[in-house]
Amino acid sequence: MEGLSEVPWGVRLSLFRWALLAALLAGTVYPLLGTFLHVRRTSFYGIALPQFATAGMVAGFAALPWWIEHIGLGGLDLAGATSDSHAAMNYHLAWASLSTFGGLLLLLWLGRRGGSEVGRVAAAFAIASAAVVLFGRISPVGKGFVDELLGGELLGVGVHEFETLAAVLGLGALMFLLFQRDFLVVSYDRETALVLGKRVLLLEALFTFVTGLLVSVGSMILGPIPLFGLLVLPAIAARAWAPSMRGYLRRAVGFGVASVLLGVLASFELDLPMGASITAAAALLHLPGFALRRLAS
Repeated sequence: MEGLSEVPWGVRLSLFRWALLAALLAGTVYPLLGTFLHVRRTSFYGIALPQFATAGMVAGFAALPWWIEHIGLGGLDLAGATSDSHAAMNYHLAWASLSTFGGLLLLLWLGRRGGSEVGRVAAAFAIASAAVVLFGRISPVGKGFVDELLGGELLGVGVHEFETLAAVLGLGALMFLLFQRDFLVVSYDRETALVLGKRVLLLEALFTFVTGLLVSVGSMILGPIPLFGLLVLPAIAARAWAPSMRGYLRRAVGFGVASVLLGVLASFELDLPMGASITAAAALLHLPGFALRRLAS
């Protein structure tokens, strides 16, 4: 990225259009998921789950030589498996999904048993972070990809990655649109949802599926750093300005899109990693609401 600040904006938009479109799409949909997690009082899942997905992907890199030798990957050798985008994406998506859904179901199961939610998620994050480092050290391939992923760089996103992200986030947005009220009722007060005759178990299973799918694909394509920021920070920032739940959802999306736009601007002008810049912008946009709450108190 060095020297990118000297490139005209027209050239930047042309060269990195898929990465920019992916970032804008993520800034629109992931804050919606973050609002539901916030209402469910499980915002910290937005930190732990991307790390689980990343650990799964890095484990996939560590297992890739064995997988090629004993199972095979579409007839590709090791060099082909690391360069073929379709095969690599499908392979790593499977690992990311397995790790994400496994971590999510474990957290939900432990949550039903009581205890400190913050403590459970903090422990899960620590374990997943250690797994990323250990599997990364074991892996003989993919070090450059893993370093780029953990560094929060989005400029490598191409048309295939964007199409995959768009399909998954489009499905997620459709689910949020169709089941918005049901998800909110179940998330806010499970007992009330039961009294109202809602199919609570089915709705919770659907929400869990959408959450795991969005986090798995987002972690693989965007990396954990921007996913952390877009899942957690816009939802928290929007809460101070929300007159209603509908307004809360809209403002969370607004903060998410604004975070992406400011992050992209900072990334291009200051030669900074785009993912980290988006998260930093989301943190800065949180400050006015924090100041408002301080003044109100």
